[in-house]
Amino acid sequence: MTELKVKPKIDIAFKKIFSENLDLLRSLISAALEIKVENVTLKPGEVTPSNADEKFCRLDVRAEADGKEIDIEIQRFDRDDYRARAEYYSSLMFARLPKGKKYNEIPQTILINILDYKAFESEDYHSMFLTMEANRHEILTNKKVTHFFELRKIPSLANATKDIEFWLNLIKADFEEQIEELDENAPFQEIKKAVGEVKRINRDKKFIWQVEAREVQEREEMSALSAAHDKGREEGREEGALERAFNIARSMINDKLPLETIAKHTGLSVKEIESLQRK
Repeated sequence: MTELKVKPKIDIAFKKIFSENLDLLRSLISAALEIKVENVTLKPGEVTPSNADEKFCRLDVRAEADGKEIDIEIQRFDRDDYRARAEYYSSLMFARLPKGKKYNEIPQTILINILDYKAFESEDYHSMFLTMEANRHEILTNKKVTHFFELRKIPSLANATKDIEFWLNLIKADFEEQIEELDENAPFQEIKKAVGEVKRINRDKKFIWQVEAREVQEREEMSALSAAHDKGREEGREEGALERAFNIARSMINDKLPLETIAKHTGLSVKEIESLQRK
């Protein structure tokens, strides 16, 4: 099988596909929430803290859908703090009530997390969390809802029956053959268009370099996070990430790209790139 150079589950690829195609974003949100969304408006992903002591937050894909506040987050690596992080994102998004408005007019805030790892013990690929009473399971409100979709648990394309299962199979795809199978068996037009977008960004050389550089960054971040648990393993991962950055830089040098461009997309210094040129 032929591996995709740009996989849809890489965060910058996911953002590009769904931020640049609001019809696809509308279809994905509709499928995830099992409702028909009519209008979608993209919103800035940066959530500015209310004071200098609060943590800055950048969301993957943030939108308003028929009056609902939506954030879609894609997470490839298992992080011990992700549940708390998801709760923090959801709380940051929860709208302040404008003066003169009633409390029941607060818009619903929905966080959709797509995870490329197993997060819960349940065999279900979809988990939904609400604020409810612990013993009676009585829902307090539905104003703040958090969804988790686990890609490792979804049914195969051959067994997919729900729209969201087709979308998740596309997002999970690692190989060109999986994308082609989706193109042949897609039950609705938005999936076919999304397949076309995946093919397009896999032909975009400049974007491929950006994705490769992003993957280097992700691996370095994961290495740093694991340092407290296993310093030796962390050092090995850092060396691997650095070697991958060197390989990307060599490819870009061969294509005669400016040193500043290579440095921007690999994180290497200009001196390191000049040293590679001389070898």
